[in-house]
Amino acid sequence: MFGFGSRKNEFIVEGRTVVVTGGSDGMGRAVAAQLAKKGANVVVVARTVSKLQDTVEDLKANNQNVPKQRFHYISADLTQSAECGRVIDEVTAWNEGAPPDVVWCCAGFSHPGFFVDVPIPVQRQQMDTIYWTAANTAHATLRSWLTPVPPSGQMKTPRRHLIFTCSTLAFIPIAGYAPYSPAKAAIRSLSDTLSQEIEMYNGVHSQRHRRDAPAADIKVHTVFPMGILSPGFDNEQKIKPDLTKKLEEADKPQTPTEVAQVAISALERGEYLITTMFVGHVMKGAALGPSPRNSIMGDTFLSWLSSLVFLQVIPDLRNTAFNWGKKNGLPRRTST
Repeated sequence: MFGFGSRKNEFIVEGRTVVVTGGSDGMGRAVAAQLAKKGANVVVVARTVSKLQDTVEDLKANNQNVPKQRFHYISADLTQSAECGRVIDEVTAWNEGAPPDVVWCCAGFSHPGFFVDVPIPVQRQQMDTIYWTAANTAHATLRSWLTPVPPSGQMKTPRRHLIFTCSTLAFIPIAGYAPYSPAKAAIRSLSDTLSQEIEMYNGVHSQRHRRDAPAADIKVHTVFPMGILSPGFDNEQKIKPDLTKKLEEADKPQTPTEVAQVAISALERGEYLITTMFVGHVMKGAALGPSPRNSIMGDTFLSWLSSLVFLQVIPDLRNTAFNWGKKNGLPRRTST
């Protein structure tokens, strides 16, 4: 939104190998399908083998006309760091000794509820399945990508991309998402840190005569969807507090395919923080802070506009919660 980026495609995936975690369902599966249509070799990672097999069969059935295109699945528990290392090693072996070119972290689910009503083990599980699956995957990926290679004499490796999937709740909190939002905020903080830290390695890479140079330049991105229509969203709706549903009435859920298409288009423009609908753009503008801008002029203007909008929105959210309590009393505490 309001961007003035290059028309050059900054995210070419044809003939390249892409890993999508959480790739057997929802947004992850849609991302895998869209990248396959653009000619990528796709590896989907999740826990359930039957869903993974179904996803790969679907990818094969819908992408038969692309020469030499390949698809693969790996079952893994990404909350375990060793499993993430195994995934990258297995993909590298499958990819004829070359690491993947793109890794897109989509694993995770939401368990909404009021903070005091959700048991601590469930809240720890949210951090594990949201933040740690992404952090573990990023750690294993970057350790592979940043291994030094011999200087020059070999074909230049195109830029590699590490992509996190976050949520607009990392920008603006909503009551009822206390178990979920902190994990997403942690991903945003990790992304901002890595986007700066990776420039040290990119600087080394720019000096190709050095013996400690990585093989490729690397760029970090983060996608911030709002509601996504999926089986996970349906399960979330069953346990979500009624107050939360009221507070997020402005969120009109998108289909996984819509989110994937918007996100990939933004990646092709070279964007860093990616939102997928107008309300999400405004939420991002209110919370940009020190994060890198997609467009200095556009995002700065958006930030000014959003700051004015949220002078009204935040008090309204708090007043709605206050009046809800006055009218309905304490929510019934659940044992889940």
